[in-house]
Amino acid sequence: MKRWIFFTDLDGTLLDEKTYAFDAALPALAALRTGEIPLVLCSSKTYSEMREWWAQLGLSSPFVYENGGAIWIPAGYFEPMDGERVVTLGARREVLVTALSEMACETGSRLKGFSSMSPEEVAERTGLDLKTARLALQREHDEPFLLSDEGPLGELRQAARRRGLRVTRGGRFFHLTDEATDKGKAVRTLLDLQAKRDEAWMSVALGDAANDLEMLLAVDRPILMPQAHGRVEETLGKALPGAECAPGPGPSGWNAAVLAVLKGGRVGQERHCPP
Repeated sequence: MKRWIFFTDLDGTLLDEKTYAFDAALPALAALRTGEIPLVLCSSKTYSEMREWWAQLGLSSPFVYENGGAIWIPAGYFEPMDGERVVTLGARREVLVTALSEMACETGSRLKGFSSMSPEEVAERTGLDLKTARLALQREHDEPFLLSDEGPLGELRQAARRRGLRVTRGGRFFHLTDEATDKGKAVRTLLDLQAKRDEAWMSVALGDAANDLEMLLAVDRPILMPQAHGRVEETLGKALPGAECAPGPGPSGWNAAVLAVLKGGRVGQERHCPP
């Protein structure tokens, strides 16, 4: 019999986009815990941020951080005697910061990277408290940035590709990462490791932003989360026109979608999906 494994984005998906609350998802989280079903967090957040959310959510599974830049595996997850370990997949942040500066000059883009933001500015732009904003700045494999004018976005992406990098759009920021690294590669890496432990797994992923696309493509059952305005992000809708859609944004929609899967039903709210 196949076992479920769930992968999920955080902001705007399991967490409320503005308040970061997840109370509405507690029934589904409890069902996953009772069924001993792994829930793997996949986010652009840093290792330090993810450890905090992992603990708050009461999880015991690995997590993917910085858009697939690395995977953290808790002690004993695959082998009883194993200590915790990190699987590094992405480029170092110093490389990304230097490249972003060069790309801005080449394309005439007016942008601002995380490396030039203070904790206070990050807190103001994200709604995070100051402590969490400091954790968000502790990046290793991903450089988020703001783009004041999206006109040169195509040129910026080309400049990134020339360097073996990629620009993706997240919920609040654009992200510069290694071109060979994304959430999908991290998910496939974990699925390969899971398969070595147990043969039969059915994978599910939930995400709401363009940088979740590769994660959604990597699983058996992708579920699109509508954004706050009630519609699925255009890139996801076009790439996965037949995918299931959660009945609403954030933790309440996430809760309904996960419970529907666990009960053997189909998640379907076509009015949230683009035509």
